[in-house]
Amino acid sequence: MPEQQPKRRPRYAQIVDALRSDIDKQVFPVGSYLPSEAALAERFGVAPGTMRQALKVLVEEGVLSARRGAKKIVLRAPRSSSEFGEFRSFAQWAYSQGKEPGGEVLSQSWLKASELDARLLRVEEGAPVLNVVRVRTLDGVPVMLEHTHYPQSIGVLVADLPKDTPSVTNVLRAEEDVEFVAADHVFGVGAVTEAEAAALQAVEGTPLLVHRRVSRDRFGTPLERSEDKYLPNSVSLAVSNTEASNSLNWTSDQSFDL
Repeated sequence: MPEQQPKRRPRYAQIVDALRSDIDKQVFPVGSYLPSEAALAERFGVAPGTMRQALKVLVEEGVLSARRGAKKIVLRAPRSSSEFGEFRSFAQWAYSQGKEPGGEVLSQSWLKASELDARLLRVEEGAPVLNVVRVRTLDGVPVMLEHTHYPQSIGVLVADLPKDTPSVTNVLRAEEDVEFVAADHVFGVGAVTEAEAAALQAVEGTPLLVHRRVSRDRFGTPLERSEDKYLPNSVSLAVSNTEASNSLNWTSDQSFDL
């Protein structure tokens, strides 16, 4: 069998990488102007459309200004850390930070889908959903309580996994070809309840960061809905937004009405 050649990255993506590197190296410091689109296209030997596609990526990342018809201004340095534009599970994020993720299933049961399950998971109300509650750890220390509902097609795959599986997402991708590629997120605040205190090794009433999400595959099919409750000082969020690219909005709806 002939050896398969690695897939080549699109030219515009290579240009994005080159410009990110230039900005990181202070060739174009924050506050400076980039050369004109025409000059950049000549430098990289590409058509104007390819150059515009590369600049659009950096505008959407908030690295460059978005003024049409004007030279782009460098607004900030590119981020090297994981952002919401790149889907990562808790375990994948932990590994990227050099930490050891862990988990233990506290309870697992099949339930009938509620109205909220039906709406967010796109299943019939009353259909089977797998309900899993896990405590998650970083380097052996409890930091988060994870309460997840899976539709039946995913639940039957999750139900038989070992209770201490560090990353359900990684196992599903590697063994079942189920790929989590996108998610919608809502963040709020809460407090440790009496029932949660022992699992989190925390005092009842301790403040929590509450993260609600619905994860999907590349076809937009919901794979899970989850409510994750993080203890203080365990995780922080970093978000950049610009006038041209702003995926944030404020909501008072804690039912995750997307």
